[in-house]
Amino acid sequence: MAERLAKLGGEPIFQEKFPMWPNFSEKTKREALAPLETGLVNYWTGRKGVEFEEKWAQYCNCKYGISTSNGTSALHTALAACNIGPGDEVIVTSYSFIASSFCVVQAGAIPVFADVRKDTHTIDPSSIEEKITPRTKAIIPVHLYGIPCDMDEIMAIARKHNLFVIEDCAQAHGSEYRGKKVGSIGHAGCFSFCQSKHFTTGGEGGAVVTNDENIAWAARSFRDHGYDVRERLRLLEMEKKLFYIHQRVGFNYRLTEIQSIIGLCELERFDEWNKKRRIQIGDKLLKALQGHEAVQFLPPQGKEGKLISYWLFPIVIHLDRISGTIKEFWEAIEAEGIPVAPVLWPQMYKEKAYVEHNGFGTVKFPFHSKEYTEERSVDYRNVICENAAWIEERTFCFPTHPVYEDRHVEAMVAAFEKVYKHYKK
Repeated sequence: MAERLAKLGGEPIFQEKFPMWPNFSEKTKREALAPLETGLVNYWTGRKGVEFEEKWAQYCNCKYGISTSNGTSALHTALAACNIGPGDEVIVTSYSFIASSFCVVQAGAIPVFADVRKDTHTIDPSSIEEKITPRTKAIIPVHLYGIPCDMDEIMAIARKHNLFVIEDCAQAHGSEYRGKKVGSIGHAGCFSFCQSKHFTTGGEGGAVVTNDENIAWAARSFRDHGYDVRERLRLLEMEKKLFYIHQRVGFNYRLTEIQSIIGLCELERFDEWNKKRRIQIGDKLLKALQGHEAVQFLPPQGKEGKLISYWLFPIVIHLDRISGTIKEFWEAIEAEGIPVAPVLWPQMYKEKAYVEHNGFGTVKFPFHSKEYTEERSVDYRNVICENAAWIEERTFCFPTHPVYEDRHVEAMVAAFEKVYKHYKK
C-alpha cells in the first residue's frame, strides 16, 4: 500500500526548510559596503565596473564584456548593437520567459516564434528554417534550463541567410557546447544576474559578451545614453573635461559599482558553485531518475557535446502512467517539503500582449506600423508550436541551488517516488 501523501494528511518526507539562494560570502558582504563610505557608487565614478566586465568576458572566453542593469536590457542592447529595428523580424523559441521575446518588441522589431525539440527543450533548427522570411535579421537561441541549443546547426543557418545570432544565456552560465562556453558562439551572448540565477550581482544585473569589436562599442554606447564611449574614455585618460557627445539614441542600462563588486567577489567561487550544481545535484538526480518508468525526459547531459550547468532540473512525466495531472503531481511533491519549480510561463505567443497586439502607444507599435505590414507574422492566434505545448503539459522542475546537500537531493528523489506510487495507474 502506498504511503499516505502529506497533502492528504500524511507525514512529509522533509520537514526542514531547504537552504535559501543566493548565498553571499563574508568577503562579498564586507566589500560591497565600501562604496557607501567613499560615495563612488555608480559605474563611472567607481573603479570596479570595467574590471568586472573584463573578468566576466574572460570567463565566457570572449574579448569584450558590457555589463547591463539586467538580462532583459542585455538582450535589448545586443539587438540594438546589431542594428535590429522597425521592419525586421527576429526568430525566437516559443518556450521561454517573456523577456526572450519582449526584447525584440523593445527594439521595434517583430518576434517570430519557432518550435522546440522534445528531446532537448531548446529551439529546433528545422523550425527556424521554416520561419525565415526576407525580413528576418536575427535568431535568439535560448539555452533553457542550462541546456545548450544546437549551435552548429543554428550558426550554419545564420551564415546561409546572413543573420545575427544572439544567444540568450540567462539560464546557462558556464554551460558548454562542444567545448565552447555558451555566449561565445554567436555574434553576441546575453546573461542575466538576477538573484535566482547561477550567478548574481546582488538581485539584478546582466551582461553582453562578444568577440566582435564593432558590436562591443555599439553596445557600450547604447547602454550608456548613446554616448560616444570611445571619446569619453579617451578624455578620461587625458584627465580632460567630459563633453556630452551622444552618437545615437540610447538608454541608461549601466550596472552600479556595488553590483560590480558583488560580481567580482562571487566570480571567485563561481566555478566551485557550478561544479556542485552539475556533479552533486544535477547529475545525482539524473542517475537516480534515469530509466524510471514515470519519466519521459531528463536533461541530456553529455549528449551531442552538451555540458549542462543546471539552472533547473526539468522532468517530463508520462501522463498516461499517472492518474492525475502534472499540476497535481508536482503539488503533491511540494507538500512533501520539497521546493518545486513548475513551468510558470505559457507559450509566449499565447500572452495577451501578443494576441491583442498590446505594443507601444495607441498605434500598438510595432505590431501595427507603416514599417511593418506582414499580417502573417503578427497574427499570433494562428501560431502552432506542438512540441513546446506537449512539453508544457508534462513538465516540472527541481531547483539545483549549490547550497543543497546530499540529503536534500535524496529527499527530492524520495518525494518523487512516494508521489508516483500514489498516482501510478
